Amino acid sequence: MKTALIAAVALATIAGNAQALDLQQGGQPKLKVTKLQMGIKSPATNTCPADAKLTAWVFTNKAGSVPIYIARNGGNVAGPYMVETKATGNGKFMGTYSRTLSIHQPIDAQYRASAPNFGQLSNWVPLKASCKIGLGGNEVLQN
Repeated sequence: MKTALIAAVALATIAGNAQALDLQQGGQPKLKVTKLQMGIKSPATNTCPADAKLTAWVFTNKAGSVPIYIARNGGNVAGPYMVETKATGNGKFMGTYSRTLSIHQPIDAQYRASAPNFGQLSNWVPLKASCKIGLGGNEVLQN
């Protein structure tokens, strides 16, 4: 019985200390990313050049600045891009990063957002464009 009581007290102490570590000086909680999502709206046409729209949504426990990176599956990583999160009115905090991508050639790739300082990754999202009709002016006309 004593062993169970000691174990319970030790567990409660550890849990309390872990919560205390989440507080900054002054008793305020540290900024945490609670969720990171990303979406890409691929071009709606087979004509290139065309535009695609990339948007990342960052959800946090309070207002603040979050650096995010955008990675291509098997490719480069771009960033950091600073996202400012603000109150959404329902007790939650959110910020967005948006960018228009100009597509000039066929692409079939996946991208995701990351907030490495906060240990968060978004889902992988596809970017597809066939560019079957090229209007970029790069073609050579032949008779």
